[in-house]
Amino acid sequence: MTVELSHVRTMVRRGERKLGRRAGRKYGGGASWMVTLVDLVSLMLAFFVLRFAMTTVDTPSFENAAGAMALVLGREVSAVKETPPVELSVSAERTRRGFSLGYLEPVLEAKMAADPVLSQAMIARAGDQLVIALPADLLFAVGAAELTRDARSAVGILSTALATLPNRIDVVGHADPQPMTGGGRYASNWEISLARADAVATRLMQTGYPRQPTVEGRGASRFSDVAPTLEMARRYALARRVDVVIFPERAP
Repeated sequence: MTVELSHVRTMVRRGERKLGRRAGRKYGGGASWMVTLVDLVSLMLAFFVLRFAMTTVDTPSFENAAGAMALVLGREVSAVKETPPVELSVSAERTRRGFSLGYLEPVLEAKMAADPVLSQAMIARAGDQLVIALPADLLFAVGAAELTRDARSAVGILSTALATLPNRIDVVGHADPQPMTGGGRYASNWEISLARADAVATRLMQTGYPRQPTVEGRGASRFSDVAPTLEMARRYALARRVDVVIFPERAP
């Protein structure tokens, strides 16, 4: 019996040494205890990954980075189909906020500066709106509402910049107060302002803008707000324009 027990102990030790050598070969030549250590380290890494996944995402920073890349590249760069709102909450979903207008203003201004037509447009905040004022004299012939060749190219570039924005966008036409003369196609300033706004909106959609913007013609109804201290000829020129109005909320 003593001989048999001794033989069994010897066989067990040999088996343990054999398992240790196999584990050592499998895990890089270390001792068998390293198998347990590797498992422990793997569990710790999994724990920290889960903790990181449950942390709060800095959505404004994500929004700004994604928006900048989208505007520069002219394409959607988000890993998801829709860019997240400013904050992920019930109130944010109810108000449907778009990109920050304060952030968009300098980014769009830099984008427009590269085009000879868009570089002469004005972009500014108007209350809770961001307005891109496109001079009608650069977009249309006198008395016409068809975009010129250069204007079609410029509006196409603007469409590329706007296509990635979730914000609501309106296109509003304005005119100077001089009565329409010559028996042309348009009988009033309101009609030509609406037709010009529609031409810009149509071109935006033709060149990639994914939604139908609201189109409005205001004629000369806002002329009194146009730089009252300037000489009349300059005021008239500023009054003839098409505004692309960007709102803080998302498009419906």
